[in-house]
Amino acid sequence: MNADDREKTCLPLLETASGFTAIPSEALRFVAGGCHTRTAARDRVLCEKGERTDGFFVVVSGRIKLSILSVDGGERVLDVVLPGHTFGEAAALLDQPCPLHAQALVDSRLLFVSLPRVREAMLRWPEVATLMLAIVAQRVQRLTADLEACCLHSATQRVAGFLLREAVSEPGDPDRARVTLPAAKTIIASSLNLSAETFSRELHGLARQGLVEVQRRAIHVPSLLRLRGPAGMEPAADAQPLPAHH
Repeated sequence: MNADDREKTCLPLLETASGFTAIPSEALRFVAGGCHTRTAARDRVLCEKGERTDGFFVVVSGRIKLSILSVDGGERVLDVVLPGHTFGEAAALLDQPCPLHAQALVDSRLLFVSLPRVREAMLRWPEVATLMLAIVAQRVQRLTADLEACCLHSATQRVAGFLLREAVSEPGDPDRARVTLPAAKTIIASSLNLSAETFSRELHGLARQGLVEVQRRAIHVPSLLRLRGPAGMEPAADAQPLPAHH
């Protein structure tokens, strides 16, 4: 497949990636010309620690688990990458071995973005360099927040903070929200540096307080404002306290 064919096939997929539509259309088409699609069946390993790649991935559909593995087989999940987001860009840009283990949690479709094309685009269009900087900076911010939570926050604060981060407000009532767990509870627990038992216990503890309603992988949050308390967060300055739910 030549660059023109890759551009036609990959451009609509690249446009689904967060932030990419903000760069000039000419730059987007140029980058798309160096991409190719990949599919990954459930449990397929996309990248192992120490492996070198000449590009990074955009998740088009499915879910990808990023983790670190110990020599004795232990695993610590760092993130679950959802559609529209990227992974592997930092190691590629630094020309360093991949520091993580990337594995498909479900059947997934991905777009592999060629680094040589991205580097050339960064030289020709400053907006591309700004986008790549923003992607890497956001990753650093997320990892810093996760490190802070693991080192300084209680189990309750970690679970409540996770729910607030993943919550999607309901139309017409921004204080009510819904969270759909992006992976099995064991994986979510590992990403919070908790055991699966502790994660479930904390989740049901919040439910007993009327702060969440748990229905398998769907979690309803009656009040985001009230959930900020267990998360150790101060309410917004303009927020009004809500009556407790019984």
